[in-house]
Amino acid sequence: MTDQEQEHISAGLAIMRELERVLGHRYSEKTPQWADLGFPVIDRGPYAIFPLAVAHGQEDGGSAGAGRLSGMRSSIERHCVHLYGGDFFHAEMDLDPDEGYGRKLIAAGAVVNGARWECLWSIQRFAVVLAHSVDQERARETLALHIVPLDWVRYRPVNSGTKREASRHRRILRERDAADVVWAWPLPMPDG
Repeated sequence: MTDQEQEHISAGLAIMRELERVLGHRYSEKTPQWADLGFPVIDRGPYAIFPLAVAHGQEDGGSAGAGRLSGMRSSIERHCVHLYGGDFFHAEMDLDPDEGYGRKLIAAGAVVNGARWECLWSIQRFAVVLAHSVDQERARETLALHIVPLDWVRYRPVNSGTKREASRHRRILRERDAADVVWAWPLPMPDG
């Protein structure tokens, strides 16, 4: 791939449709087998990253390569807002870029438009985040759907103030903080 090329990996709307089919119609505590959805995936057990596209910047790390995937990101956002909510009128959720999972994405180079992160939808007990990132050298740009437990982005205590709920909250924070949001393409081949 030359420095002017980008590689389209998966279709974001097709993944959203499949997530809606698998997760959207009946609640289940069971985490799906992410690879069974039929798309390239970085399966990390309770969460997954579905790569959508990669673009390579300039060899010298110049800023001209940054932003190649902005149009694709905007298109996916518009379609998902139309089909799954998320615009100003019926926004699902905001992802705070200064806290929690949003902060993890920002530390990994995520690009945020404005003060709010509007590309966040929920499907049952999962949150779907459209993450557009540029590495520190501005040599590689990525676009992916991150499917994470909803509690990682919106924690609502069942019985606030109880020891059990405090323990649950600590576990959620520990799992979220241990999550790896960085990925590379091509995906490594699975062992054996």
